[in-house]
Amino acid sequence: MAPRIGGPKLGNSPFKVGESKTKVNGQVKYGPTGGLNDKQKQHLNEHYGKHGAGVKKQNVLVRLTQYNSSHSTYTNAAQASGRPLTPQELAARKTGQNAPDSSINHVIASATGQNVFNHETLRFKQGAKDTTAATGELKTATGDALTEAQKKTRKGLAEQAASVGRVQGYSRATLAERKGELKAGAVQQKQDAALKNTLTAMQGPDQATRFQAYKDVLKDTFDAPGNLRVGDITQNKKISTGFDAPLDKNGKPTARAERLYQAHQNYGPERLLTDGNVFTKNNKGEIMSSSQHADGPNNKRKAEDDGGGPSKPTKRR
Repeated sequence: MAPRIGGPKLGNSPFKVGESKTKVNGQVKYGPTGGLNDKQKQHLNEHYGKHGAGVKKQNVLVRLTQYNSSHSTYTNAAQASGRPLTPQELAARKTGQNAPDSSINHVIASATGQNVFNHETLRFKQGAKDTTAATGELKTATGDALTEAQKKTRKGLAEQAASVGRVQGYSRATLAERKGELKAGAVQQKQDAALKNTLTAMQGPDQATRFQAYKDVLKDTFDAPGNLRVGDITQNKKISTGFDAPLDKNGKPTARAERLYQAHQNYGPERLLTDGNVFTKNNKGEIMSSSQHADGPNNKRKAEDDGGGPSKPTKRR
């Protein structure tokens, strides 16, 4: 199926920041392993390994929390990028301390990022395996067999490119939201590093190298200020996985929300784009959000309006 370019807009749907008594009508909870069978999980552990011990035990099948816990990181990033502040961010700026009853909330869930990365790692590995097998056939094949081997080689290479492209699409979009917080040159360097680390994660020489590269991609993209803000902790817990759109002071999705939503529509696989896997809704059918702006922007937003993604998103499967 062809990718969606310029898909539906968030502003056409009703959104609501809930209260403590707000009831959830079905929570999005597929996590890093949604859609993976036991054999696939085993392959991922064999590829990336299991690291640490006890409370520090880590692997790609569990949530890897890597964002900075200081609220000042996000107030500074918002102000530098020209984004209005949430009430929680205003409180943190005023006191210089982390705001009470608040949390650091993702726009595109971190578990969504890991889920995509895990599936695309398996896709890349299968493509590489198919390419190697077909390349071997090329050495002796003739006639129709040679044509078929060439076809298999191209398909295997295409699968590898598509898997990297999907992860990179998310990386470029989330990093583009850091312009202003970071200089344009620094953003470009991080986008280049994300591509390099994605390739290393999928084909690096050993488990430790691959696992560190995997973490580095997530830390600079899904778990970085471009995809984060300080919001309400109760509502954040209710929303869980999926997409959590920051709202402006009028209760409408922000420009950043629209850009990242379009990136998710462009690069997300079909299995994550069904209504039940994108939004958590309350019992009135309103899409839930964990934050709303409290004031107007201080200056013009510095990030690119196109979200920074490649011009041709990868084809979904």
